[in-house]
Amino acid sequence: MKRAKHILLSCLLLIVSATGFAQLDLLNKAQNLYVQKKLDSARIVINRTLKNPETAKNYQTWMLRGVIYKELYKLKETDNVASPSRDSAVVSLIQCIEIDAKNENPQKQNIIKSLSWLAAQYHNDILKITDTLHYEQALVNAKKYKAIKKVVEPTFNEKEYDYKIYSSIGSMFEECYNKNSSKKLLDLAKAYLLKAYDIDNNSDLVNKNLGVLYYNQAVDIIKKMDYDIPLDQLPIYQDNSIKLGKQALPYLLKAIKANTSDKAVLEGLAGVYYLLNETEKYNEYKRKSDEIK
Repeated sequence: MKRAKHILLSCLLLIVSATGFAQLDLLNKAQNLYVQKKLDSARIVINRTLKNPETAKNYQTWMLRGVIYKELYKLKETDNVASPSRDSAVVSLIQCIEIDAKNENPQKQNIIKSLSWLAAQYHNDILKITDTLHYEQALVNAKKYKAIKKVVEPTFNEKEYDYKIYSSIGSMFEECYNKNSSKKLLDLAKAYLLKAYDIDNNSDLVNKNLGVLYYNQAVDIIKKMDYDIPLDQLPIYQDNSIKLGKQALPYLLKAIKANTSDKAVLEGLAGVYYLLNETEKYNEYKRKSDEIK
């Protein structure tokens, strides 16, 4: 009986050893294919190594997978703002760092440089696609950018970056709304500007944009009153314009406090006080606005 157990144990050790060597062979094969720039073949082989639990725990496996996918991205997908190869490269390189708990990888700094480079590609794509058609992909890429930065830069300020993204998208929608008074554009402009405001409510940019946005809505209502509005509806229109003027006021006052010579804000404040029938304040801001060329 003991002899049978010894034979079984020996067979299992041989299988484990053979499996280990087989996986090592696959890893070496993937590396050779990568060196030969046979990237598609290298990708197939490296993914096969991940089916083995032991190889999947090896930081070298994930490092090689990361650089293979990075090169595939550079070769084929730099124009694809939703590049799957770039995503796979990032996941693999981050996994490589996380598995290397003892910090044994001599290539760690190179891994961090590669991740930083990939983060920059996400950021560059965000700048290219911040428009009304692709802004959702820009937000997806911003999320991926932040995930990388938190790994490679421990002091990365996520809120500050969110503010920049939200204010940029909100301002973009506001500009589009000013050209085309669409409710959808208006709602999106408010939504993203308010997201930015929640992060930094003292920013002159966001306060200005929100103030001007509400004020312009009030102006649009006043313009509509010049048409054939039934007399019984006029008070409703007037009340709505005043309400919007009051909503604009605190934002504009914060904005002018941050930048006392902003002509657009001064004009907005003059217009709001005119709406609210506060003549003295209207004259003050109208004069200040006129003084700026």
